[in-house]
Amino acid sequence: MNDKNHENKIWLLLDDRAGNRSQVLGIGKALGLKYISKNIKYNKLSKFPNIILQKTIKHITINDRKQFKPPWPKIIIGCGRKSAPIGRWIKKESNNYSKYIQIMWPSYPYKGLDLIFTPVHDEINNKINVINIETSPNIIDKNLLYKSNIKWKKELGILNQPRIAVIIGGDTKHHKLTSNHIKELFIEIKRIIHIDTSLMITTSRRTSKEAYDKIKEEIHKLKNKSIFWDTTYASPNPYHGYLSYADIAIVTGDSVSICSEICATGKPLLIYAPSDITIKKHKLFHNLLIKKGIAQYLKKTEIKDIKNIEYEAINESENIAKIIKNKFLKN
Repeated sequence: MNDKNHENKIWLLLDDRAGNRSQVLGIGKALGLKYISKNIKYNKLSKFPNIILQKTIKHITINDRKQFKPPWPKIIIGCGRKSAPIGRWIKKESNNYSKYIQIMWPSYPYKGLDLIFTPVHDEINNKINVINIETSPNIIDKNLLYKSNIKWKKELGILNQPRIAVIIGGDTKHHKLTSNHIKELFIEIKRIIHIDTSLMITTSRRTSKEAYDKIKEEIHKLKNKSIFWDTTYASPNPYHGYLSYADIAIVTGDSVSICSEICATGKPLLIYAPSDITIKKHKLFHNLLIKKGIAQYLKKTEIKDIKNIEYEAINESENIAKIIKNKFLKN
């Protein structure tokens, strides 16, 4: 099957999970080639493990299935377990012309996938089609930060320095981020800031009402200039502006994706990760960043230590894009 007969070289599988979308879009962006976004929603069948689903698109909604038809792409990129059966189905329909790139471990079966990029902390080793990565790929790069700096200059450029971005996650399937955690987080923040420090605070879709209410309460107590944005607000999301203007970022350790996005900025990263809500693989990830001199645990950090956090920004999307190009897109 001749690649020249196929106008759509790359398909990106985009589901409704923000972290998954960011990883796939980041790689698509880094490839620097035309791509087609395939937005998908899963149905109840997606709860079945991949060992049952195998090669199928029946676990996505009927309307979303209609977009999967020839001409087939050279490359498909998906993220998360549920995307793997779609990639395997397209490979079958295209007589293996299409190559499927999986981000994050898909569980079994995995041998029919062309490349799988998994984070080191997932400890998936010794598999011929698996490549370990240090951080999650994402869309953050110098150009995006530059444009965000211009876009948010009026709102954020006037804030006193140092400016600290505080990115708060929330509940996971393993643990709950409670009001007590938020109280402790702000105690630690107050410990390292001085009166001229500005705070740029935001939440995630996983932040519970309990945590949200406590965040608002703690912000009200602050004597520092602060800006707060929540995912329920109708106003534009200033997140990329925060990353652009931040001198330091404080992040709850429940999100590998957010920590990875900070790594892509080159800014010092302080992680709030109490032991009662930190799972093993997240702790392994945090320790990797700390060992590389990228991050410190917030609880163990003194203001003088932050000056020692210097590193080259990690652009995992570009690293992955280079591998894909060299292996599948040389012609």
